[in-house]
Amino acid sequence: MLKIINFMHEFNFFLILLINLPILFFYNSITKKLNFFDLSDGSRKFQEKPVPLIGGFLLIYNILVFQILSLNDVFGYDINEYFSNTRELFGFYLGLLFCFFVGAFDDKYDLSATKKLFINFFIIFLIILLDENLIIRELNFSFFENKIELRNISTLFTILCFLLLINAINMFDGINLQVGIYCLIIFSIFIIKNLFPILSLIVIISLIIFLYYNFKNKAYLGDSGTQSLAFIISYIFIKSYNENFAFRPEEIFILLAIPGLDMFRLFIFRIIKGKNPFSADLNHMHHLILRKYNSFIALIVISILILINIGIYYLIANKAFVLLVTLLSYIFLLIFFRKQIRK
Repeated sequence: MLKIINFMHEFNFFLILLINLPILFFYNSITKKLNFFDLSDGSRKFQEKPVPLIGGFLLIYNILVFQILSLNDVFGYDINEYFSNTRELFGFYLGLLFCFFVGAFDDKYDLSATKKLFINFFIIFLIILLDENLIIRELNFSFFENKIELRNISTLFTILCFLLLINAINMFDGINLQVGIYCLIIFSIFIIKNLFPILSLIVIISLIIFLYYNFKNKAYLGDSGTQSLAFIISYIFIKSYNENFAFRPEEIFILLAIPGLDMFRLFIFRIIKGKNPFSADLNHMHHLILRKYNSFIALIVISILILINIGIYYLIANKAFVLLVTLLSYIFLLIFFRKQIRK
């Protein structure tokens, strides 16, 4: 944490601002050149004008520029210090760029959910081959005396964790500011815990700039953005858990609970109705709130729910009880807003 404060003080955000000046001054020209736009389809998307899908590009731009500057020792801090070796570093950036390009391709050409799932599976499998320290071999809950050994399913379980978070973040991206604010919370916790602090700060800077344009409805994350963010979050969670138990499994569950629970609920209901679990619909939690209230209310309600659950986790010692409270609070909100719709 102290390193981040020193970094920010010495930098005084001058270099950060300088790096992003081209985007701030030439935003319209850049988005037109990239030509990645989200268009209204009359069923799920209702924006009046095409909106640039630039969130992922903004994130990757900042990370790569800072990476180049770090390699040339421009600001005296190494954003790669938390990678043990070149192989791990290569694996991280390979996975990040692959996830970004798959998302960008989907934004442009609309990949089917099944194809995207198989491609993402292959990407994560490749990254695990490069860095076996990513494999989750055991689950060590604070309220269980014994560890849960994953043994032969450890690799598959690790891939599943990546894929579930990628899908959860993608499905959570339904109203302006929601995913951006949620990811700000997650990366702020990474900084507080001193986990990949420089990388986390770079992501936060990118998110703040994105949120400015997203608030004005001039930018969306797109699949390139949600895939990239989800990959980084998954990577830091798993790496930190495996190497120093910086997170407990139940802590990770709480931090990811609302997007994750909403995803599982949608999967179950779609399967019951005989639909593809990855098919798009208007039954997400934010959609239920939007049927009665506006997007601002939906954003506030969901953000407060996330913050309350996180706060309770860090304040209450009985973690099993916190997990139960989180689950019940999600169910209560669903029931409450469904009743509001019927009125």
